[in-house]
Amino acid sequence: MKIERLKPVYMDAVVSLEEECFAHPWTRDAIEEYYGNPNAWFFVALEDDKVVGYIGTYMVMDECFVTNLAVTESYRQRGIGNALVLEATRNAKANGASFMTLEVRLSNGTAISVYKKNEFISEGVRPGFYRDPDEDALIMTRRF
Repeated sequence: MKIERLKPVYMDAVVSLEEECFAHPWTRDAIEEYYGNPNAWFFVALEDDKVVGYIGTYMVMDECFVTNLAVTESYRQRGIGNALVLEATRNAKANGASFMTLEVRLSNGTAISVYKKNEFISEGVRPGFYRDPDEDALIMTRRF
């Protein structure tokens, strides 16, 4: 597996991952807008030159927010999500972030365990954050 920054050549694959993994996927326009923003970093995980996962982050001052994390179903449970979180964390620290934060579905035990493994702690709940199905979000943060 190789992790690198998002490039235009990977855009179709990232859009497909959004559609596969989320009930309300980001549009191509939204992803391209973030891609063009100097405060946003998207990384892709590649297996045999195929995009199998990605993570997006956005920095405001010294605050880093995880916007998206997705791994295609057939490649889950292989450490790809963990590797993406590690790369995003490294990048956030290198760019002066004092913390990194995200929301995750309360029912997504796999993702929660990846974040805990990477020293994120629970800092509260956002009621009704997700739709289809309706669900609360766990707020998780890692301080540097």
